[in-house]
Amino acid sequence: MDANITKLFVSNLPEGCTPWELRKGLECFGEITGSYVARKRDKGGCRFGFVSFKDIKDKTEFVKSISGVKLGDNKLRINIARFAAENSGVMGQQEMKGSKSKGNGVFSGGRPQLRDGRSYSDVVGKTFGGGGPSRPQQPGAASEQGKYVVIPDKTGAFSSLFGLALVGRAVNLETLVDFDKLLNIAKVPVANIQYLGGLSLLISFHDVVAAKKFLDSKVIWGPWFSRLDLWNGQTFPFERVAWLRMIGFPIHLFDPDVMIQVGEQFGRVLHTPKFVEEDPDVSVCSVGVLVGEPGRINDSVTLFWNKKSYRIWVEEEHEVWVPDCLNSSESFDSGPAMSSPVVNMDCSGSRGGKRKRWRS
Repeated sequence: MDANITKLFVSNLPEGCTPWELRKGLECFGEITGSYVARKRDKGGCRFGFVSFKDIKDKTEFVKSISGVKLGDNKLRINIARFAAENSGVMGQQEMKGSKSKGNGVFSGGRPQLRDGRSYSDVVGKTFGGGGPSRPQQPGAASEQGKYVVIPDKTGAFSSLFGLALVGRAVNLETLVDFDKLLNIAKVPVANIQYLGGLSLLISFHDVVAAKKFLDSKVIWGPWFSRLDLWNGQTFPFERVAWLRMIGFPIHLFDPDVMIQVGEQFGRVLHTPKFVEEDPDVSVCSVGVLVGEPGRINDSVTLFWNKKSYRIWVEEEHEVWVPDCLNSSESFDSGPAMSSPVVNMDCSGSRGGKRKRWRS
């Protein structure tokens, strides 16, 4: 593990905050190597997560300088993450002194415990920032980190695309789905489009000049992407689109606004059904949500309305969704003129995606 990585615990995150949004909100303070947002809440009922910074010289002063920064309307509470292997140089001496005593928040028998009795890995899981487990730094750390694999430093997939490809995060689901059509309308030739999960695409060009030209043409891609970067081997936060099947809505609450509020309990809502009053089946609905965790969602949400309560069951659909812009037969050298840079989805509110089948 890189000894110059500092992991911070960040609390009081806004509702629906994603690892990407957490990263964007703090990246002005330094180079971020990973970000994570937990599904559960801290003991104060606040959303929390973790952010790792690289090459922080004075960690104590850095935390002081970054504390109190706002993300949206929320003032963040930031501390150095306890029991993180990355912070062993900062917390290690203090923790070793406490290893002889027993009690909340200290070592007992060499095993880190949080105040509620859970270990660090119980709180944040086995991976961080979508980058996989970290290499243990001391005996016994493997049991806290879970299974791990040490990858040679020289390993670098897709290195042949350095300088030839761009990584873009679409502004919304509609733009992601129709990206091939947008390229066709703008007459931008590309070599390949690959889906990275969430709202992100890897866009390959035929040569370095074409890639650089498109990157510099923000007037074209500005309405399509919230961020566009040249691919050079960097790490991006893990994100995916989860389609949530919701059951239990009473007919008078079968409303897109209510569905959005339920979906926001699990992530950023990307899609809700349209024209629900014309839907032949109002016993169930499907909502698309952007999430930052791989675990499949299976939960329930209670609605309170007019002194009554209703329980909504939320289960993630099994099929893996991919956008329609992949493997498109559209050509990129011609297309009808269009005043708007964004192509709308059809009026039925279709997801604009395909079901992926696992290859045998």
